[in-house]
Amino acid sequence: MSRAFERLAPLAAKGMVLGLDTMRDALRASGDPQRRTPCAHVAGTNGKGSVSALIDGALRAAKIRTGLYTSPHLHRFVERFRVGGAPIGDELASDLADAIMDEMARATLPSLTFFEAATLLAWRAFARAGVSFAVLEVGLGGRLDATTVCEPEVTVITRIAFDHADRLGTTLDMIAREKAGILKPGVPCVLGPDLTMAKSPEARAAIDEVARAVGAPLVETGPYEVRGAEVRLRWCDEDVTLRPSLAGAWQMGNVATAARALEVLAAKRERITSDAMADGFAATRWPARMERVGGVLFDAAHNLDGMRALVDALRGQRVGAVVFGASRDKDYAGMLAAVEAVAPPARWFFGAAPMARAAEPKALAKVRGGTACASPEEALAQAQAQCGAGEVVLVCGSIYFVARVRAALLGLEQEPSIGL
Repeated sequence: MSRAFERLAPLAAKGMVLGLDTMRDALRASGDPQRRTPCAHVAGTNGKGSVSALIDGALRAAKIRTGLYTSPHLHRFVERFRVGGAPIGDELASDLADAIMDEMARATLPSLTFFEAATLLAWRAFARAGVSFAVLEVGLGGRLDATTVCEPEVTVITRIAFDHADRLGTTLDMIAREKAGILKPGVPCVLGPDLTMAKSPEARAAIDEVARAVGAPLVETGPYEVRGAEVRLRWCDEDVTLRPSLAGAWQMGNVATAARALEVLAAKRERITSDAMADGFAATRWPARMERVGGVLFDAAHNLDGMRALVDALRGQRVGAVVFGASRDKDYAGMLAAVEAVAPPARWFFGAAPMARAAEPKALAKVRGGTACASPEEALAQAQAQCGAGEVVLVCGSIYFVARVRAALLGLEQEPSIGL
């Protein structure tokens, strides 16, 4: 386990505290690094990590030194903080974590939650590395998320669906208002292709209302055409064909959304060209999202909206068995009902990530059938034994569970999961 993670992990006991005042105070005590670095700020129920990675990849292809901040980590804590496409080193992360904890002990910093401390670490790392543009993925919601203390040139809302109802609300308009809390006066906000009055009237009406009150112009993703693995669209007055490396039909909407955000940024930066965008998208990797590793397919579809998109993307695939784990607060019954379209319950194998929020495998098996296993690794082994030639094992559910199975398969170091 890295020293950075060891130092900050005890802060997880504070849980999640939504609000911006503490983050503002911490950044002020750090010299307000967020005011010196322009950024893109990305929110949404699903797709925000992929869109963030795509934007970052295109900017790097345009020779812009970027910082990318995402959460949670898949395997190692430092994955949350990337400079120039690579995670920051353990030594830098540890030095910054030590400084933050020491300053909190001396009361020169306010008392921070784990996520607030990680967000502060990101800004300090970007400042230390001389980043010229940052891409920030919202942790939860938007309005009160620690990342919202930033000064973006563009904001993005990918899509709105039910998730984290205990904190974000039980209706789509309530959730949309929380996501729209990232809007800033005069800053364009790009909306994903599903956020139209025709497709998501409740969510779109709420976003429109917030945008009018804030004075933020809304930018539609606009029309795009999907031909196989290509996305074709109009970009900066030219017709562009994009061939992203990210698999999955839903990723095409994320590609179009990221392209529109880059169009906003290109108005100020000549380096951002269609060629740079195409090269960046083709090189972008986002592990555990429709990722094929031998005979195993990984996807962190952790809510009903994500699972439905995954099942749709699997049409034509021969799924021999499903390995599944979820958090207790998710609609896992609905998710399992959706996955029946690709494999019968007799070929479902359940495990749990080692964290308090994980649903017990026996509880999952009681819902619609399947086999409860003692560990994620055992679930994978039993599933692989069920598969015949040409069949794949689908590993899906919470990112924490998927990470455990992926680490076991690839022999990777796995730091503890923190759902913050």
